[in-house]
Amino acid sequence: MQILVTGATGFVGRSVMDWLARCGYEARPYHGRITDSLALRAELEGIDTVIHLASAEGRGRKRLLQHVDIDGAERLIDRCRRAEVRRIIFVSRLGAVPNSLHPLLGAKDTIERMVKKSGLEYTILRSATAYGPGDRHLEMLASLALWSWPFVWLPGGGKLWLQPIWVEDLARCIVLTLDRPDMVGKTITIAGEERLPYKEILRQIMDILAIRRISLPVPLILMRPITRLLFSWWYWPPVSNFFVDRFFVPEAADFDSILRQFGFRPARLQDNLNYLGRPGMRWRIFRR
Repeated sequence: MQILVTGATGFVGRSVMDWLARCGYEARPYHGRITDSLALRAELEGIDTVIHLASAEGRGRKRLLQHVDIDGAERLIDRCRRAEVRRIIFVSRLGAVPNSLHPLLGAKDTIERMVKKSGLEYTILRSATAYGPGDRHLEMLASLALWSWPFVWLPGGGKLWLQPIWVEDLARCIVLTLDRPDMVGKTITIAGEERLPYKEILRQIMDILAIRRISLPVPLILMRPITRLLFSWWYWPPVSNFFVDRFFVPEAADFDSILRQFGFRPARLQDNLNYLGRPGMRWRIFRR
């Protein structure tokens, strides 16, 4: 099995490449723009399976979401058909629905529908928010807690429920899917085994960082105006509208979704948050 991984140098992609090597698969990262037909044609030669992770989510721009995620997926699928690629595995998000008010979730649904109509064998993994070293979620929350002294923001009072998944567990699920013919043509939902309110996740983060802050509830209606005012001019904003959208859509999946479908229990949040307390990490987070 020859495997090509788009987005291989990204947050999830790095873990996927490590797991592929660990499990003995022949895999290579995709080099080039995802909308470049010539690069796609060259890179897809001899490829049997594509793991599609590439996304412009971190930039927080609708234009890039359309160009990289949607147009890129369309170009990739077209070239996969021409190159006689057998299978595509696409990592989507919980909450992806048609006509979503949130651009990222709407884009993920659009790509899901393209994958299903592609004529290729496919598996779609709808994942909860992944966390780990280099993520753009929990590290952002830690950064905001450090920057906002003496307060810490609680959008919507911190009541939003999340079901985060350790990035290594997500990567392991992606790789295990490769040898699961029963998952071909399926959309699989996965998440961690804990459903935690945002304020509890933030409390655990502050405990790791050994900081104390005064909780400041912020109405959700103010989150987008504040984000645009403070961060819209950044080339790579630490807090984007896509990040804010997470506070409007609770994550919910069966607590045993990974155990039942992949045969192992995912890590608990408190068992892996120590990466935020590693030497030098506080300064790195602060700079973000």
